[in-house]
Amino acid sequence: MIIPIMISLLVGAAGLGVSVYYSQSNKKLQAKLKEKKEIRLTEEDAIAKASDKARNILLKSKNEALEEKSKAEKKVKELYDELDDREKRIDQRERKISQRESAVDKEHDEIERQKNSLEQAKRDVKGLRSKLTTSLEKIAEMDKETAQKKLLTEVEEELKDDIAKKVKVAEIEAQRTADEKAKWVLVDAMQKSATDYVAETTTTTIDLENEELKGKIIGKEGRNIRTFEKLTGVDIIVDESPEAVTLSCFDPVRREVASLALQKLLKDGRVHPGTVEETIMKVKKDIAREIKATGEKMSFDAGFPNLPIEIIRLLGRFKYRYSYGQNLIKHTLEMIKLGAELATELNADVNLVKKACLLHDIGKVMVHEVEGKPHHVISGEIIRKYLRDEKLANAAEAHHGDIEAKSIEAIVVAIADAISGARPGARRDNYEEYVKRIRALEDIANKHKEVKETYAIHAGREIRVILKPEESSDKDAEVLARDISKEIEKTQQYPGTVKVTVIREFRVQGNAG
Repeated sequence: MIIPIMISLLVGAAGLGVSVYYSQSNKKLQAKLKEKKEIRLTEEDAIAKASDKARNILLKSKNEALEEKSKAEKKVKELYDELDDREKRIDQRERKISQRESAVDKEHDEIERQKNSLEQAKRDVKGLRSKLTTSLEKIAEMDKETAQKKLLTEVEEELKDDIAKKVKVAEIEAQRTADEKAKWVLVDAMQKSATDYVAETTTTTIDLENEELKGKIIGKEGRNIRTFEKLTGVDIIVDESPEAVTLSCFDPVRREVASLALQKLLKDGRVHPGTVEETIMKVKKDIAREIKATGEKMSFDAGFPNLPIEIIRLLGRFKYRYSYGQNLIKHTLEMIKLGAELATELNADVNLVKKACLLHDIGKVMVHEVEGKPHHVISGEIIRKYLRDEKLANAAEAHHGDIEAKSIEAIVVAIADAISGARPGARRDNYEEYVKRIRALEDIANKHKEVKETYAIHAGREIRVILKPEESSDKDAEVLARDISKEIEKTQQYPGTVKVTVIREFRVQGNAG
């Protein structure tokens, strides 16, 4: 449709060009004739001359018009040829698309057929499997679950020897490569050392010279004891204990204030609400100065004297905080030394490790004020608030393993904490926790049917397991030692390492008559 329109436009344009050209030629001729009016010619000569010029002009115009027409016809022919080529190409494409559609339809039909065939095969296999299972159960005279258990037991017995060999080979390989990978083995293994924390002592006992002092502490109608407890936030327990009262509070600083204030009041002898308030206020000021001085000394000894005053005050409260009987100041300064040495060996950031060791337990003095969060999480929040250092915060808060350590410095801090808490004599358990931990270790070993007796020795640092020789083999002993070690590592929290020793002794005794 477009091509014929274009052709018509070209033909019209050519005719219009001829007409315009002819009109202009006539106008030029008339102008020239007018200019030469003054020339004196005979009328016949003038007409003849004008006719010749007109014929020449008309002839030239016709020739030019024919040329334009020829060009237009040639252009139209080219357009028709191009149109034919395009139509041919379109026809070829349509044929190819039609062929492809046919091929796709065939492939789709084939896929559907195969899919249906596969579904039918699945149903046939499922039915055959069910029949085969039923037949096998009848032949074996046992159900599927029993057969599986029996097969697994047989396979396990066959693999015991291989497992024992693999464990031995792995141990030899580990020893062979220990020197080459000593640094990273230290980082990878010691970061798993968990330091166990238990509830601290929350009471302080004050000895009295005589029983009459209990009456002074209570006061008339209990005014003295109510004032004391209100101002200190500490409970005074006056029971039947002879010549002693107990101060109870989770906050060690408050308990220290109450202890010093009560001892001063009893020494002075004047105990009434007025002197109670005056003495407590004075003791609080003394304790605040002591806390600040202690915090400044700790930060100076660690090499960071320019810490914010809020962190200085929190560090000073370490003086009154204990864990497993280990004072928090001693534990922290010991960690700083250990962390600096490890960081130097591992080419880590020594200053970052030392500062993280200094602040890693700072949340412990806030646990009674922030409910629902463990102390190491609080430590990270304090560092982010006052120091705005994310890497330092992660190094401090990741030392218990439940938060991912994002740097080698964080792993070093965790190792230093584990070493400080696990070294002999650093901490002490209370009796109940100690007995509970020992029993848990023995129970893990006693769960295995081959075990005859289990003894936890060396304060829970070693377990000796005695096997029943008639129900086990030497290979069983090697595998069992590995299994018990893994189970202790997964389920128990303990300082340092626990050594597992499995003993199998087979004796044959004869009597000669």
